[in-house]
Amino acid sequence: MNLQDTRADLHLHSSHSFDVPDLPSLRPRALFEKALGGTGDFARMDWFTLTDHDTMTGWVELVRGLSEADRALVIPAVEHTLRDTSLGFTLHVNLYGLDPDTYADLQRRVATLDDLITYCTTAGIRYQYNHPTWWERRELRRGDVDFGKVPSLASRFPVLELNAARTPEQNLITMSLAEDLGLALTASSDSHTGEVGRAFSAAPASTAATFLDAVWDGRGSTHLEALSYAGLIREAHTLIDELVDNGSSLIMTRTASSTAQIWIESLATRIVRSRTVQENPAMRESLRHLLKQVSRPIMKTIMGMEARLEGRLAESPLQLYMTSSKSRAA
Repeated sequence: MNLQDTRADLHLHSSHSFDVPDLPSLRPRALFEKALGGTGDFARMDWFTLTDHDTMTGWVELVRGLSEADRALVIPAVEHTLRDTSLGFTLHVNLYGLDPDTYADLQRRVATLDDLITYCTTAGIRYQYNHPTWWERRELRRGDVDFGKVPSLASRFPVLELNAARTPEQNLITMSLAEDLGLALTASSDSHTGEVGRAFSAAPASTAATFLDAVWDGRGSTHLEALSYAGLIREAHTLIDELVDNGSSLIMTRTASSTAQIWIESLATRIVRSRTVQENPAMRESLRHLLKQVSRPIMKTIMGMEARLEGRLAESPLQLYMTSSKSRAA
């Protein structure tokens, strides 16, 4: 039987991630309906995955409210933060096909990349190296990141990820690594703002399990809209609209990534919940306009940081991978 290609955005964050605001459109059920109902601006998905940071609480909340048929469309997953001190910098690894109890056990037992690979292999958990050209800003500032380690790290994974939050040049490094190492690729949005389907993997499948089989066997294809200033502005403005229109529903109960994030979210919440904004449409529209104007220089700053990172990569051992393997062989 010839199977039709099906789609999944295999890296997506909900309001259960520490760095995602708890707005109605970013909660698990809203993202599920957006992805599989085709109600967003991007491609309709056939399978749904949440990969919140180091927690599966969003998956638990989602499947609890789904029918049995809809639960079959959900791939259980998590984005695991691996701080292996022998590496010198942090890795993010997506894990697929596990439950919360198994993940809790993994968190207790795993301290190194060797531990992680052994655990996943033994437990039948699929794992991929997320955004190999991403590093925590503080690690880059401190000089902790040894770019030359990336190829050997990549060789230890079955799958590498092309990521919509990386620039075309950064994703080219990942693509070239996969070509040289004979590894499969996924493409994912890694969205923290509800842009599910901005990037996705496609593969012939009739079930979520056979979809992962096909992708990991290299029978999938990747579809990607990479990072750009225009895309960042669109994403920021969509989030601002959600905040201004529905910010009164924002719940400040989760742990944020920093005191700065807590301060910013608390301030934003107080402003959008204020009587002045809630009862005055003109004030609400002025706030919307102001926030969108402020977002523009912030997005330019982000793109500038990525450009500086690319400059460092071009002077590092990863420079070799900033062209395709076919170009290097010519």
